[in-house]
Amino acid sequence: MIIRFLILILCLNNLSLFAQSKERYLRNGNKLYSDSSYNDAEIEYRKSLEKDQNYFNASFNLADAVYKQNRFEEASMLFNSLVDNTNDKNQLSKLYHNLGNSQYKENKFEQAVESFKSSLRLNPDDDETRHNLIVAKNKLQEQQNKEEEQQNKEEQQNKEEQQNKEEQQNKEE
Repeated sequence: MIIRFLILILCLNNLSLFAQSKERYLRNGNKLYSDSSYNDAEIEYRKSLEKDQNYFNASFNLADAVYKQNRFEEASMLFNSLVDNTNDKNQLSKLYHNLGNSQYKENKFEQAVESFKSSLRLNPDDDETRHNLIVAKNKLQEQQNKEEEQQNKEEQQNKEEQQNKEEQQNKEE
């Protein structure tokens, strides 16, 4: 009976050390992040995730640190992978906001617009997200206008080439 009790105490003690360790790495990462040492912060967040791969705060902060290093595609993937890991509206709102920022930096304006809309559905009072949505919509419209302009230009060139071919054939006859 005493042996079982001692084993239980040892197990509980190890669980406590386990939890403290992941949080210690998170705090270290947060300190480095606030000092703009994003690469070092990333390392600390990854160490925290080695202790608990489902630790939402470490995963979220890791994605932020990756974003700050201009690795936007990777940041988008990290943020996107967290969408199903929380039901907290505030966390989800921030997650979609940051996902939208990453997508915007990748010039994926349509996806960014959708992410910002998702964020605003969860937190309609977020003025920064509302501003980002407007900017992303404008960029999307700009992108669509350029694509349409390019398509029209190509169609015009094709028509001119076809006319030139027809004129050339008529001259040969």
